[in-house]
Amino acid sequence: MDDRMNRITAEIAEVVERNLRRELLRERETMLRSELEAVQAELGRMGAGQPIHRAASKSVPRSQPQPMLPASSRPMRGASARALITRTLKQSGRPMTIKELTKAIQRRGWKATRENPSKTVDAALRTHPQEFRRTAPSTFELNR
Repeated sequence: MDDRMNRITAEIAEVVERNLRRELLRERETMLRSELEAVQAELGRMGAGQPIHRAASKSVPRSQPQPMLPASSRPMRGASARALITRTLKQSGRPMTIKELTKAIQRRGWKATRENPSKTVDAALRTHPQEFRRTAPSTFELNR
């Protein structure tokens, strides 16, 4: 009889533990879904424009799409540093230093992937002499 009681008690403990684990996982799922929705909303506000890939089988509602801005005032996300520099120099109409260019394209929404974004700008300027002409130390203009 003791053996049977021990076995039943162990089975009950397993069921209780499994139910507790299931409940904890459901709570965690709810928390993670709300966190994902907050991240997607923030990305929507930033205008990332890139699709969000997720492994979840249930769909999570996306935030409202951002209205399209005119090309001249649109943030310059996803473009190459070279294209961003060309656009900035055209708009300024004057030679600019590497620091000025870096700040200008960052103000317009460019996100650098390197720790020091001015190095990216410097490399783009120096590796494309057909497009950019050096007018003074660390100062460049469009090569017209």
